Amino acid sequence: MSISLLLEMASEAHPERTALVSGERRWTTRELSDLADGGSGVIAASGAQHVVYVGVGGALLPVLIFASARAERGFTPVNYRLSAGAIDELIERLPDPLVVVDTDYRDIIATDAGRVITSEQFLARAATAAPANGFADPDAIAIVLFTSGTTSKPKAVELSHANLTSYITGTVEFDSAGAQDAALICVPPYHIAGVNAAISNLYAGRRMVYLPSFDARQWVRLIAGEQVTTA
Repeated sequence: MSISLLLEMASEAHPERTALVSGERRWTTRELSDLADGGSGVIAASGAQHVVYVGVGGALLPVLIFASARAERGFTPVNYRLSAGAIDELIERLPDPLVVVDTDYRDIIATDAGRVITSEQFLARAATAAPANGFADPDAIAIVLFTSGTTSKPKAVELSHANLTSYITGTVEFDSAGAQDAALICVPPYHIAGVNAAISNLYAGRRMVYLPSFDARQWVRLIAGEQVTTA
């Protein structure tokens, strides 16, 4: 089963339920699914064989996870805290990538590091692009994460669609969250916790409230303002 099916299930169950909150953005599951559809078209039209993200996450992370899946491309969120040289070295290890990068980190991406598009440009194009909408082979690679590289060069860890969907469906009950349940997510997009949070909360039907960069006052404000039930 492709992980894109998990978003399809969530969208069909509660299309008008708020799926995520990230800054000023508030998207329903239907809006998230529509952007993933359009994003798949942007990815397919680029001709890239893989999608790389360099940035702090937030709303863009689930969009790219599911857009890549629907375009039948692997997806890698790269540690934006690394040096420019280290980031480029990791990007060069991935097959013919489309690089989506937050504006604040655009200058650290080498101009010849494949196709490069800012996060805002990607979202703008995804809003109007025709979808690719494929269903990846369950054994195909869905996510590639790099280890931290503390003792040697970072290793690429490949997670297939089957790996991810079996874990999610085996540990999370579909549509088990209440309409008011909300999870505050403040973990890096390049860590497995960030990937799992995006997929598992969506599958459970729990609203995702993103805080890309930790700030104690903002954390407390979001807990109260969004009536967060899990953090």
